[in-house]
Amino acid sequence: MMLRKPSEVDYLENYYIVNYTAAIYYKHAILTTKKPYLKRLFKSLYNHKKALKTDLDTHILEARDQEYLDELLVKCKNEVLRMQRKISSAANLKSGRICTEMENHFGKQLKHTLSLLTDGKLRNTLLAHKHSSESLRNQLTTVSKYLI
Repeated sequence: MMLRKPSEVDYLENYYIVNYTAAIYYKHAILTTKKPYLKRLFKSLYNHKKALKTDLDTHILEARDQEYLDELLVKCKNEVLRMQRKISSAANLKSGRICTEMENHFGKQLKHTLSLLTDGKLRNTLLAHKHSSESLRNQLTTVSKYLI
């Protein structure tokens, strides 16, 4: 059996899963929160994650086939189920706090993924999304400190 060198798309796998999971939690937070400001913030974050997923899908389909993308989506759904079990066992967690934790985890995974990538086009895409979401992340941090 030959070992193959991991491609750029392989490095995206964990990042893709974390992005998908965060988007699901933002969608849940949109549905459960009652404060209009938080609803708008979570909706903006959700739309950003959705746009990032679309860009990542494009890059993955250029490098691999639809079957790989389908397998990745199954992994994402399994991760969401695992996270739901983990969170439902924790007592008294608010959705805003969960979203803050997810965004922090997302940021760590982004740094790790960027350290592995060498493809300039892919790095530029991820960095553009990072910088476009910076103000939303700052708002979420402020909200988590004072309102949640």
